[in-house]
Amino acid sequence: MAEKILTIIDGYGFLFRAYYVLPHLITTSGMQVGGVYGFLNMILKYITRSDYLIIALDAGRKNFRHNLYSAYKANRIVPPDDLVPQFTILREAVTAFNLSYEEIAGYEADDIIATLAIKYSNHQDLKVVIVSSDKDLFQLLEHNVLIFDPIKNTYIDEKQILEKFGVNSSRLLDLFALTGDSSDNIPGVPGIGPKTASKLLDTFGSLDNILKNFDKIEQVRVRNMLTEHIDKALISRKLVSLCHTVELLSSIEDYKISTPNMEILLSFLKKYEFNSLILKVEKLFFYSTEGKVAHNSDELDKFLKHCRYEGIIAIYYHSESQRISLSYSENSLVYIEEFDVLNRLILASGVRKIIHGIKEIKKVLPVIGKALDSTDDLMLMSYSLDTGKHDHSILNLISHNLSEYINNFSAQTLIILYQRLRQRLLQEKLFTIYERFDKPLIKVIFDMENNGVLLDIVKLQKLSDEFQKAISLLESEIYNLAGEKFNIASPKQLSDVLFNKMNLNNKKKSKSGAYSTNFEVLDQLAAEGVEIANKILSWRHLSKLKNTYTDALIKQVDNADGRIHTSFSITVTSTGRLSSSNPNLQNIPIKGNEGNIIRQAFIAPKGYKIVSVDYSQIELKLLAHVADVAAFKEAFINDQDIHEITARQVFSVSIVDEQLRRKAKSINFGIIYGISPYGLTKQLNITMREATEYIDYYFSCYPEIKIYMEKMIATAKLNGYVETLFGRRCFIRDINNKVSYIRHFAERAAINAPLQGTAADIIKRAMIQLFDQLVVGKMILQIHDELLVEVKEENVQEVVALMKNVMEDVVKLSVPLKAEVKVGDNWGFKIS
Repeated sequence: MAEKILTIIDGYGFLFRAYYVLPHLITTSGMQVGGVYGFLNMILKYITRSDYLIIALDAGRKNFRHNLYSAYKANRIVPPDDLVPQFTILREAVTAFNLSYEEIAGYEADDIIATLAIKYSNHQDLKVVIVSSDKDLFQLLEHNVLIFDPIKNTYIDEKQILEKFGVNSSRLLDLFALTGDSSDNIPGVPGIGPKTASKLLDTFGSLDNILKNFDKIEQVRVRNMLTEHIDKALISRKLVSLCHTVELLSSIEDYKISTPNMEILLSFLKKYEFNSLILKVEKLFFYSTEGKVAHNSDELDKFLKHCRYEGIIAIYYHSESQRISLSYSENSLVYIEEFDVLNRLILASGVRKIIHGIKEIKKVLPVIGKALDSTDDLMLMSYSLDTGKHDHSILNLISHNLSEYINNFSAQTLIILYQRLRQRLLQEKLFTIYERFDKPLIKVIFDMENNGVLLDIVKLQKLSDEFQKAISLLESEIYNLAGEKFNIASPKQLSDVLFNKMNLNNKKKSKSGAYSTNFEVLDQLAAEGVEIANKILSWRHLSKLKNTYTDALIKQVDNADGRIHTSFSITVTSTGRLSSSNPNLQNIPIKGNEGNIIRQAFIAPKGYKIVSVDYSQIELKLLAHVADVAAFKEAFINDQDIHEITARQVFSVSIVDEQLRRKAKSINFGIIYGISPYGLTKQLNITMREATEYIDYYFSCYPEIKIYMEKMIATAKLNGYVETLFGRRCFIRDINNKVSYIRHFAERAAINAPLQGTAADIIKRAMIQLFDQLVVGKMILQIHDELLVEVKEENVQEVVALMKNVMEDVVKLSVPLKAEVKVGDNWGFKIS
């Protein structure tokens, strides 16, 4: 199910901004309407981007904050006389557009927004977007609540908040309590500005901790100000806190965007002489003269004949109206409500079909799946051009490729975008990436998704029961060690038990200011011999396996065929790799016995086998090729153990034991991902000095690798992207970011992306070739560098030979590609 968008808008915030920014528009009767006009222009944009939209309004009377602090907003300026009547017009406008609003006496719009955001951010398949530049709302930022600044036309993220305020969003409440807000007459602590407040919070974690530790504040002035004005800090926090328990008047379905009564809407627009909005509204709601609804077969037949003559048809599905718009040129547009009439034209090979999002179109037009060779997906064209640069929604395609913003999305828009994207593919020499790698892969993916993989439900249920027994036993042992029962899954309760009641040593704090209980902290405690930490880690591991895999997989089996049909996506990752979802089979643990046991539940039917072919050390081989690493190339050509060779070089030994080989392997693969001395320290449990020496000596042994890494970072900083061996551009966000840890992360991505991206392109090409040549057997999964085929037992050797030949010969490098083959009754390859 596609993720839907709930947009929340601060109505009066928009109105005020429009009033003060735009020219004052006056109707012929002398009425001021400029604020409402600007408000509606902004609203129209978000109608096209949202599935649900709600406008939050201030009730305009005193609220609970005035009871806490009588001087709250006492210095606010009375709205201008010509703005006050526009509040009523705004409500009239919202009604005319058939939009919903919430206005609750005793609360502000910010409280309504907070309540809506927190209530609906937990809904599955629903993303909440708050449209506002109000800093007070930045407190609400989290993984499923986005904040879009309409002034800067960008999403606010943690990086921006950190740069502006010096703290992350979870600490903004305490920051505002310390600094106050003169615009709302919130006092704060006199003499404490944002810089001082952020330093205090960085040191002590929270306002409560600051107030408990006055004696530890080094600056006498700051300490005295806090001591003297503690009451102002506390009352300020109450005033700045957003109430998220407002009793709302409506439910989510009331916020669903639907077509308004056009007679009422047009009457409203004419009443206030919003003539320039009429055309926009008509286009938006599919009643324009340019794009009419085809009411009879003659009209549609005439239009489709034009499409056949021009050899092109753009098809756009409007989910909100459940109509399809069609176009064959920039000046043609029609809407239809019955879709089967398109089948013959879609199947015509001489007519190019232009769509956006093949999977969504296929749901309403299944026949499109039979015409993939003559179909161009704009989402895929954009991905081939801008891998990793942005997501490939229709809105982003427009904003990144068309100089003029198009307000209504229709098939006409697709025609214009197609022309631009095709031009870019040719100009930027990325047409091959689209035509040879990405586009042909669609039919392979559809086939794999349709095939699915058989699941042994009995085995999974048994495994789930075994996990539950082990989890229950661990819980008992944890409770005994803690001396009490508590919610192990609650970080807050776990932190309290471990570090307050058991007095375990921990200096790391989470965003909330509490002691952290993340993996790194618990792993360190376990290494120090703390038994309860080790058991909690085991409990988390088994709980994840049970909840995420054994239990979830059983629920996702198709009852019709007993198979799991994961969904593959081509346009998500930043390197060209496929992604898997519903369920995500790429996340099944590779290491550990439990992950292999889960794979054993993915089985071949009776009389069949599963054949797995997996590229061996492909990224290291690509590193040897692209960086021209002489020692690596010699090792791979002679089929030698690269990790053993590295161990001899780095550790200066002639005999390599398993422990040294493991260390060398960690370094080899770590280097691919731009590992730092700190990362290697954690991975190998060695000192920082040892890690630094290992990495320095590694580069002295293989100088070509160091040169390659520096070159990739420099290339990314100059161009904003790096390239795979085949020319795919992998865009590296934040490569020039001023925040060091963000920039370093981007630099590591720049080092790895050409290798991972090339590996992805290689397996894509192999999948396409194998699909065309595979006569017996069917592809069922592609996970990372592994490809799985289900085949009858008598055809196993034939398919093994074909897969090995295709995958090893798909590209010629300076080192040989090696594909390792496994055959078994299940994905765990334990032959029964």
